Amino acid sequence: MNAGVVDEQQLTRALNAGRNILLTDDYVETTDYHGATTFGRTPPVWKDFFQRNYAEKVRGSVLKSSHYTTDLLGNRFRCCMANSQKGWGISMRALPLKIPSLRDDLQLDWNIIRELTEGSGLTLFAGRMGSGKSTTMAASIGCLDPRASQIATVEDPIEVIYPSHSIIQREIGTHVENFAEAIRDCVRQSRTTIVVSEIRDSETANAALLAASTGHSVFATIHADNVFDIYTRMSALIDPRYERVLARNLRGLWWQHVVRFGTADRKPLPVYESLLVDYEARNIFEKGTTALPMLASVMERQKRKNMTEIAMGHVSQRRATREEMAEFIHRRNRIAED
Repeated sequence: MNAGVVDEQQLTRALNAGRNILLTDDYVETTDYHGATTFGRTPPVWKDFFQRNYAEKVRGSVLKSSHYTTDLLGNRFRCCMANSQKGWGISMRALPLKIPSLRDDLQLDWNIIRELTEGSGLTLFAGRMGSGKSTTMAASIGCLDPRASQIATVEDPIEVIYPSHSIIQREIGTHVENFAEAIRDCVRQSRTTIVVSEIRDSETANAALLAASTGHSVFATIHADNVFDIYTRMSALIDPRYERVLARNLRGLWWQHVVRFGTADRKPLPVYESLLVDYEARNIFEKGTTALPMLASVMERQKRKNMTEIAMGHVSQRRATREEMAEFIHRRNRIAED
């Protein structure tokens, strides 16, 4: 939903409530938590912010983008300043000012997720970009006892600032050079719980998996289209020698998306599916990707709903129409099941 061009006062209010913002010297576009988009000429405060960031980050290079976090008007933002055919712009995403609540903020149940976090092993939170997977992982970490769990996070950038002094938080490019090095440091720092903001390359995937295989509790996000696809994506990233290590050390898989309706009158709705990696699931993983459809029966035995069941639940309770949930009712990109 587009609110269209508005006056400066309305645009300023929209920016203060913005979740995703595209900022340039003359034009700004903001999309709020509900998916409503507003745009117009850049207000003076935001114009000054853009010009200061341009002076600090560009420094004569027209090809190099900059990734960083910053504060503005009481909010924290993850920023990407990059050049394009239309000139320089900053893509900004608002970061949580507190640890999100699974129930109150995300409409999710900790009791469904908790089993996926217990003991040692690798738990992966997945979805596409903007699906809320990082927020759900952060909220789940917030449910753990930081003293008992001995938590360290490796992030690019740091999104949620945990208040506990016992939690070590490190940002790539600020405190450490790369994810793999930071994960290895966590092991040396006697951290029992390691949180990786995103697995996006082989080196990070291997380091996270090996940490999980040595008795650590590892959490990470990864891009995937459904809960079955999580294993496929992770398997494609790791060294082929570690295929069996992956099957034996996966602990839990969580996939999600958030449906937004473009209006404050309707709350965004989560659609999700999950799998506890038990003995039967490990045996299926060890058989390879052709056996993945068999995981459907494992989910059913565990009484874990798939995305279709969650989507149809929203429809039956009249929170959404079948058309609005059609993408999930038809089980998008699902591996064919027998």
